[in-house]
Parts: sequence; structure tokens; C-alpha cells
Amino acid sequence: MKEGFVIAASWKLLKGSMYATLPILGVEDPRAFYKKARAIYRREMARLPEYGEGDVLKLNLAQAVMLGAIYETCDPKPNIDTLTRFYHEFLTHSRALRRAMAKRDMLAPREVKRQVDIGERSQGATHPFTWQFTVDVEDENRFTATFTRCGIYDYLKSRGMAHIVPAMCAIDYDMGEISNHLFLRDHTLATGGVVCDCHYVRKSAATQEEWEKSQGDRRREALRGGRTLE
Repeated sequence: MKEGFVIAASWKLLKGSMYATLPILGVEDPRAFYKKARAIYRREMARLPEYGEGDVLKLNLAQAVMLGAIYETCDPKPNIDTLTRFYHEFLTHSRALRRAMAKRDMLAPREVKRQVDIGERSQGATHPFTWQFTVDVEDENRFTATFTRCGIYDYLKSRGMAHIVPAMCAIDYDMGEISNHLFLRDHTLATGGVVCDCHYVRKSAATQEEWEKSQGDRRREALRGGRTLE
């Protein structure tokens, strides 16, 4: 599977973040480690079939491939808490990326329509590691994306790494904290759920109950994923 411009550019943008945060995993020589992980990443990308017209979220799959490559390169293997911390720091270390996350309005009408369109397109998915989901819009301040397939989970499971998926799932809550929305989720495919139910609520319109539920969902998801809480 070819990276394409966006995926290739994202790794160039995040290379510095990788070097800066790999020590969290106990890596003493980030440059040498990165070289080994990139080689595994390229091997894995090369063996994947190309996406078809109905396949979606290719960048997300590429991120799963890279995290799998990082985990494979680690010796000894980090626990899920350490891996979650690494992934959080890795994606938020870059000021440019943090600014982009902060500016992204998931509840903007154009963005909601884009999510609806992507969900409809995903119903024709053919790739073994892709996503299928539908979007239900409650009102201008709330919508839910319900995933019946997750490319991250399916890919990492195929590599015997299903247990590390919650390290990536946690970033959904982090993005909500940086951006203008609350993120809520009761279930994930990675932790035995039938679906991943992803709820987005505009912070300025959120009720106290929704604020509390968001934090509670995050704690419960961490426990389901085998992580401890700080």
C-alpha cells in the first residue's frame, strides 16, 4: 500500500516528536531505533493491498502500522500505560499539530457533513483493514459516529498486538481536551464491544452530566484496556 503525499508528509512532520518522545519507552538511541522501526513500517505497508473506493481513514491505518512497528522494535516491550503515555506525548509534542488539533471544529456543519459522507462511503469498504461506520446527528452541538469495523484493531490483531490498541484509542479523549468538543464512548471493539460508539458534544453546549460522563467513560475505557489511572 502506497503512503501517498499526506501520510509521507505526516511522518516527516512528526519525526522530531518521535526522537523527543522515544526515551519514554526506554530507548537510548532514538535515531537508530527509528531507523529499525521505519524499516518494519515500510515492510508492513508494502505487504498491504491498496485501498479501494469505499475504504476510509488510510492515515489512521498508517499510524497503526507505525505503532505496531515501534512495539515490535522495543526490547523489552513496554506495558500499556507506558505505551499510552508515549503515544500521547508523540502526537502532542509538535506545536504545529497541537494548533491544528485545537483549530479543528468537529461540530462545524462542514465537518459534520464530511463525517456523514465518509461514513456513507465506508459502507462499500473492501480492504481487510479499514473502517465502516455511520453518523447520527442529534443537533448542531452533538453527533455520534458508530463504528462496526476498526482498521486499527483488525490490523494490530492480525499481528498479535490487539492488546496495544487502547493506547491509540486514548488519543480520542486527548483530542477532545485540546479541541472544542467533549468525547464520550461507552464501548470499543478493541475491548470486547460490539461497536465503537463515539459521541461528540460541543463544550459550550455540554451539560454537567455530559462533562462528568466524558471523564467517567475515559476512566472506564482505561480500565477495560488494562491501564492504570494516574
